[in-house]
Amino acid sequence: MGIFSLFGKNNRPNGTRPEDDKLPAAADNQAPVLFGENQERLANSTTLRDGSVRSTTTMKIDAIESEMSSEFVHLPSSPKALADSATTPPSTLGSNTTQLTLPVMSRTTEYLDDQSRSGSIEVSVSDTPEVIEEAAVLFASDQNDIAEALLLSAISEDKLGSSTHIVWWMLLDLYQITGKQQEFDNLSVDFANKFETSPPTWIDIMTLDPQAKNQEKTGTTPAVAFSGKLDANIGKQLERAQKLSVTHPAVRLEFTRVSSVDPIGCGLLLRMLKKLQKSGLDLILVGADELADKIREILLVGRRDETAAPWLLLLEILHLLNQEQAYEDASIDYSITFEVSPPPFVAPHSKIITAAEEAPAANTAGASSLLMPILIEGRTEELLTKIQTHANSHSPAIMDCSRLVRVDFSAAGELLNGLAQLASNGNAIEFHSVNHLVTALFKVVGIQEIVRVVPRKN
Repeated sequence: MGIFSLFGKNNRPNGTRPEDDKLPAAADNQAPVLFGENQERLANSTTLRDGSVRSTTTMKIDAIESEMSSEFVHLPSSPKALADSATTPPSTLGSNTTQLTLPVMSRTTEYLDDQSRSGSIEVSVSDTPEVIEEAAVLFASDQNDIAEALLLSAISEDKLGSSTHIVWWMLLDLYQITGKQQEFDNLSVDFANKFETSPPTWIDIMTLDPQAKNQEKTGTTPAVAFSGKLDANIGKQLERAQKLSVTHPAVRLEFTRVSSVDPIGCGLLLRMLKKLQKSGLDLILVGADELADKIREILLVGRRDETAAPWLLLLEILHLLNQEQAYEDASIDYSITFEVSPPPFVAPHSKIITAAEEAPAANTAGASSLLMPILIEGRTEELLTKIQTHANSHSPAIMDCSRLVRVDFSAAGELLNGLAQLASNGNAIEFHSVNHLVTALFKVVGIQEIVRVVPRKN
């Protein structure tokens, strides 16, 4: 499902603009409707002063949505389709399998170059079988079905030599992460017969698939964490929130690590919050008060910026937090600035829970190691800062990856650059208990050449 399903882009007459980032017109006496059944349509004609021109910021938000949708659904085309490079695997490839392609990595690096410009990834040349590298990149790019088909085909052909066990481990990890316990159990039996040793054990916490049988546990709610600057680069978090909203009754949104905001990020988040509420989803908000303060930092009463998105996001957050007095105060400032009043305060219809940031999970690897997050995606500055701080007081600095499930491909580039800088300063860094999919990715992008990577014991 693309990002458009989250934002609900509708066909609009030429010259009209999305309601959440219009600039209110001073002459319009009707008030915008932010909440309730008509939440998605402001009653006032909130256009620029000429009444027809779309703001540059609005057009940028629309362009970013379009780009994100394309990025989430497609991989760059290549001369050789994956379906042609592997024999048809068992019944896991049905008629609904997404037809995507990936270049054979030993012949071209165009795909990696396109995907890694922001992270400056240089693919290291190695003797690793192509299937391992390709499956690692596909998994890092959230193309699980194709990665599974590729690994199944390689196992069926059984021409991997000394790397055979790695491919089996990767597929077992993939089944565990995607919640396919039956397939995991079946492959485990084959693993034991082939290698005459015990297969890996199923670990519930490694499962990410929201539909997995053992995913839901009492007291746990899937979370989406925003960090760094809330700007045009929050697409991955928005996509994850959209996916979780389809299969979960509640989603936890964490804003405690947001350092600043800009109008584009405010517009994108505002649209997401509206959609989540319209779906009837319960929200758990962490750090929403702090986010409201960050928004206030870029606002000035009486100054009409190109877009009203930051103001509308502030009002939306105060509405979700059920802070009536703060909402009324912000409404006055909004009215002074745009000469139009928002609607009276109405308590939110969805169940909204505010929560303090949870204490870090116990570090099972000991005080001398730093526990890595479940997912590494988006910006990595904060994670690299933690690694650097840990490396300043420990040598070697051990990163506990026992709960790390996936590293986004673009994030791997940023991680590579940061780790290279730390290594050049003399820091010795080790990543322990890394699953085999992430281990393969680290080798593809070159991280394994900079730090020591210790795969998870099976």
